[in-house]
Amino acid sequence: MNKIELKNVKNVLLLGATGGIGNAILNYLLEENSTLYIYTLSRSPVEYPRVHNTIASTINEASLSDFISSIPTVKFDLIINTIGYLENEHGGPEKSLRDISEEKLIEYFRTNAILTPLLAKVVRNNLSSEGFAFVALSAMVGSIGENELGGWYGYRASKSALNAFLKNIALEWGRTNKRSLVLAIHPGTTQTRLSEKFNSFVTHKVHSPNEAAANICNVIFSSSFSMTGNFLNWDGRVIDW
Repeated sequence: MNKIELKNVKNVLLLGATGGIGNAILNYLLEENSTLYIYTLSRSPVEYPRVHNTIASTINEASLSDFISSIPTVKFDLIINTIGYLENEHGGPEKSLRDISEEKLIEYFRTNAILTPLLAKVVRNNLSSEGFAFVALSAMVGSIGENELGGWYGYRASKSALNAFLKNIALEWGRTNKRSLVLAIHPGTTQTRLSEKFNSFVTHKVHSPNEAAANICNVIFSSSFSMTGNFLNWDGRVIDW
């Protein structure tokens, strides 16, 4: 086969399983494949049949390493990172240069960009030799080529950095494994806690988490291994870097 098939997936690693899109992906995978097993690392409990959840107060390189060390023989067919940060008690996305701060920029990059290559680093020896997909949720605003509005400095730049990390990962793994699929996927505007404050301003369709999950999984399982290293929209369209 030249792509990952959902029916053949045995083990999934999912980060962000308690978030809107992450939880919807978890449910989608469990419903569509009655034998797969999902491993999650989260700050709060995830209690489902066929889900192995580990609690960590902070998700960073150390907690990721400890998590993988606790399941050393598991080989993953699918790894998805849905964790993202848009705003917190320090404020939301910046409208102009006067709004940026070192603290906010560091938080954007730590969560939206740096976590993914750290995940790739710790999971590299736990990838299925039969083929695997490694996916992180990016954002359309992370496209430098499609940026016509400006603003949102930290979020845009951190998602652009995420895309660059994923491209590098795809190239490195592709040299030794032609059955590796590394993708950045834009889930579309989705009704979740992360974006609900801004959804009233958009003129295009806002997806439910369940719709977003189905779209994301459709992109993953319809993409051939030759598509590795691409930035894809929720409908499968290639997005300009």
